[in-house]
Amino acid sequence: MDPVTPTGMSAVISALSTGLTPAVFFGVVADLVPFIIVLVPVALALYFLRKLVKGAGKGKVKF
Repeated sequence: MDPVTPTGMSAVISALSTGLTPAVFFGVVADLVPFIIVLVPVALALYFLRKLVKGAGKGKVKF
């Protein structure tokens, strides 16, 4: 008798539960931290810059 290989969603869950360990997960998160540290200030700067430019045309500048 052939071993039954999971298919569909059970295959996905099986692959995740065997391949995703805490060490792998935190390794990926540690690789993303520098990107997130750069992304957050840039996003805030763009937000305030858009607000400043939008208000400057109307003579209203608020922070």
